[in-house]
Amino acid sequence: MPAYIKKANQIHFVIATDMTGRRACYFVQVDPLKEPLFVKAVKGAHINFEQYGTIIASCFGEKPSEAIKTLLKEKYNFDVDA
Repeated sequence: MPAYIKKANQIHFVIATDMTGRRACYFVQVDPLKEPLFVKAVKGAHINFEQYGTIIASCFGEKPSEAIKTLLKEKYNFDVDA
């Protein structure tokens, strides 16, 4: 089951297991009209993020890399550590 972390500016931070069984961090910019469906779906066992928006960054592991943190802050004003 995905671990829903936080959202800001329609960007959602989710830690989940990918199709290969590896843990990964995903940052998904969700279509505002699909947000209620996304929040409900992310609580389930399986989700295709692209049905709800665009994956703007991802990496393997439980924590985002420094490069991803920088990208999100500079391009989207999304502070992962806040």
